[in-house]
Amino acid sequence: MALIPNVGRKSTSIRLFTLGIYAALILMGTTMVVPFLITVTGSTANNFDYERFWPIPRYCWSREDRFIKGLVYFFNDYRGWNDQMKAVMPEAPKHWSSWNAIGRDLQNVDKVASKYLNPTDAQRKQWDLMAADYSVFCDSYSLTDTRVTVINPQSVNFMKANYLRLFTMRNPEKAKKMSGSELKTAALDLLNSTWGLPFESFFNVNFKAELSAPMDFQSWSPPEDNKKFQDFLRLKKAYQSQMFTPGVKSKWLAYLAEHKYKYEQASMVFPVMGDSPDKLKSLWSAFKAIHAPASPTIPYALRTAWYAFLNSEEVNDMLQLAPDAQFDINTYNEIADTHYADMKETPFPIPASAPPKLQRVWRRYVQTAYPLRLTEVKDVPGKQLAFQRFLKEKIKILRVANELLGTNNTKWSQFAFPARPPQGLDTIEKNRRAVWKNFVRQLPVNERVITSSEIAYQKFLLGKYKSLDAVNKAYGLHLKHIEEAFPPFMQAYRKTFEQNEWAMTLYPIWGNYKVIFEYLFVNANAVPVTLVLVLLTLLCTLTINPLAAYSMSRFNLRGQDKIILFMLATMAFPAMVSAIPGYLLMRDLGLLNTFFVLVLPGAANGMAIFILKGFFDSLPQELYEAATIDGATEIQIFRMVAMPMVKPILAINCLTAFIVAYNGWQWALIICQDKSMWTIAVWLYQASIWWDKMPWVVSAGFVVASIPIFIVFVSSQKIILRGIIIPSMK
Repeated sequence: MALIPNVGRKSTSIRLFTLGIYAALILMGTTMVVPFLITVTGSTANNFDYERFWPIPRYCWSREDRFIKGLVYFFNDYRGWNDQMKAVMPEAPKHWSSWNAIGRDLQNVDKVASKYLNPTDAQRKQWDLMAADYSVFCDSYSLTDTRVTVINPQSVNFMKANYLRLFTMRNPEKAKKMSGSELKTAALDLLNSTWGLPFESFFNVNFKAELSAPMDFQSWSPPEDNKKFQDFLRLKKAYQSQMFTPGVKSKWLAYLAEHKYKYEQASMVFPVMGDSPDKLKSLWSAFKAIHAPASPTIPYALRTAWYAFLNSEEVNDMLQLAPDAQFDINTYNEIADTHYADMKETPFPIPASAPPKLQRVWRRYVQTAYPLRLTEVKDVPGKQLAFQRFLKEKIKILRVANELLGTNNTKWSQFAFPARPPQGLDTIEKNRRAVWKNFVRQLPVNERVITSSEIAYQKFLLGKYKSLDAVNKAYGLHLKHIEEAFPPFMQAYRKTFEQNEWAMTLYPIWGNYKVIFEYLFVNANAVPVTLVLVLLTLLCTLTINPLAAYSMSRFNLRGQDKIILFMLATMAFPAMVSAIPGYLLMRDLGLLNTFFVLVLPGAANGMAIFILKGFFDSLPQELYEAATIDGATEIQIFRMVAMPMVKPILAINCLTAFIVAYNGWQWALIICQDKSMWTIAVWLYQASIWWDKMPWVVSAGFVVASIPIFIVFVSSQKIILRGIIIPSMK
């Protein structure tokens, strides 16, 4: 009987009732679709907007959102990235302490981005010049004093390609005879032996230690002799050469075509490295200044350490400030006799004309905190005697000094003082470096030569424009001291974003899915293993369950009620309750790491057998009798009479079995220690651990993994509906 009668269907109450049904269906459909849309949106996000949980990403219509979102590619995951970003972006609010906080602050996101996205014509011209100068400066600055955001999939691919090339160069004949997987394994072994680390896969390769380097510490030095650090520098150089910046490669190749530069392969001209031809490097410099002046390899802003020092208790004591007082811009203006509006406008280093009180604070900073890796010593020959006296005073015994420093000197006057701290990772080199640092610490500030990215950039400007007035005129600034000039990253980033806006927005999305496809299809056997597992599971579902149900329905076996009760009782307990005894049983049977162990525990399903038996019971006995009279055997009756009648039920059972086999990861992880037997679900679980800081990649994996289920549902919806409706009619 219809719920809504034909008579009176157009009445107000019936129409309202119908509207309510449609509204409920729409609401329920929305609650199913929106979570999936949020997952899809999450797969296109990064640290900036992942935790917004919007079904439609804001960057689709907001250019300001795209602008700030792109900064994640430049400032993220390394030590002090937040302070480094605020140093180059004075407009950033103080509460922008994490990308989640930034992503939620929509008002300030739009405000900060609008300043750079809407320059006047005069500003645009000046900012373009600043961006071009920044590009030239960064190319000449030391890589050891730079920071970079390393994106794991990019670094993994770079290291894989690098060590595949190295292995092939060293073993050309052997490499020709090896398959792709064997080459990859050999390259991984070469990387492990070079770094001295036991990585199971290239996906495990990371640079966490290098990204956590305390570059603001006085005693820290880059381990330039370390093989891993050398590879990290190569990766930095690749980032500096815009190897991974979306949109740059295609524009660069078009630029070369315009200038009629001939080459055989794109790999010969991109990325442009130090050993590239001079003509190519000249073209690249001109191209980069226009199309991509900002690279992810950014000179380290040491002034952030200076700001932190000014807020230390040591400075509070020196200036006799209140114990709970904050060193702010008012305090700075008071001791420096200036009128700056923000600390980020103050000079670094302080100018020679600074008042004595500020000079005293600066000398203390250089003496106690300035990184020694950025320090040289004046008049090195004149320091030899002082260095020898220092050794004699501190070590006292010549034999001990020789043992510590790896020398064979017969007198103290034979020890030589180097201008730069010694490099190396062995004990002797570390001792020499420690002695050098301890000696330099006690030298007066005026006997040191210090540098930093700020100082190097200021020298660069004076070298190009000759005077501060010329710098102000070219840039449209009003600097009082050259020490107020800092590398203009934001102007360079604005130009890079303007030239590659949609590529920088959309390519990372494709990158997430590219990583997942490579992870599942190339790195592992996940797809073929899952396919075989699903086929075997469906085979068992279409044979074991119907045979068991048919036999109990057709032959009225003794004790079958107890058998059914036993099968249903197994469903009363969670699967994990039987995981340990199940594992022990399969181990004793010698079935671990096989398809049998994946399929057998779920081959017979108590609920499926119970439902099928009930359906077989409902079939008229005349069908069986007619088939018997026609001479059909029992197998023929089962196959040609009974099975066609239960197709809808079998479809539901197959769908359920498919979902359980396809999505199940706990049992597969427990009983298959061999990674070659891991399914898609297990590999995605592993991905959620490897990329715990990149959940958008994992979301992309979930979206990819849901595609087969979606296809099955769409293609089988009619027979599924029949399977739902027919039992209810029975």
